Amino acid sequence: MSIKEDIQNQMKDALRAKDQVRLDCLRMAKGAILLKEKDGSGEITDDVTIAILRSEVKKRQQTIETLTELGKDEEAELSRNEIAILESFLPQQLSKEALTDKVRAYLAENPDINHPGRLTGAMKKELGDLADGKMLNEVCQEVLG
Repeated sequence: MSIKEDIQNQMKDALRAKDQVRLDCLRMAKGAILLKEKDGSGEITDDVTIAILRSEVKKRQQTIETLTELGKDEEAELSRNEIAILESFLPQQLSKEALTDKVRAYLAENPDINHPGRLTGAMKKELGDLADGKMLNEVCQEVLG
């Protein structure tokens, strides 16, 4: 079952359970996917769907930062709930400890890399969606610094 179909099925479940927050979040996700389809790319793959959902998660993380600065904790908590819902459709990412281990192992094999940007780029190619880019960058700077 594709991620898009899974979102559709969970929308039905949320509707039956009268879970309005989950339903609204899933509708937003489906809308973002449909917008991408209408851009002319036709049927989209799970990889593209994952990228769309990651983009939506990043938007909500930025919203949380803004709302926290403004002191609107209730709205920030709603965005945190939406992030949790969206992340349930995404592949599990590596923890910071596992990421650090992978970066150290990569450096052991490639000792010529001494710049955090080059290391981050190389690790992003190797790990793909298994690592958050921001966390990967922080880990690479820590390991090299």
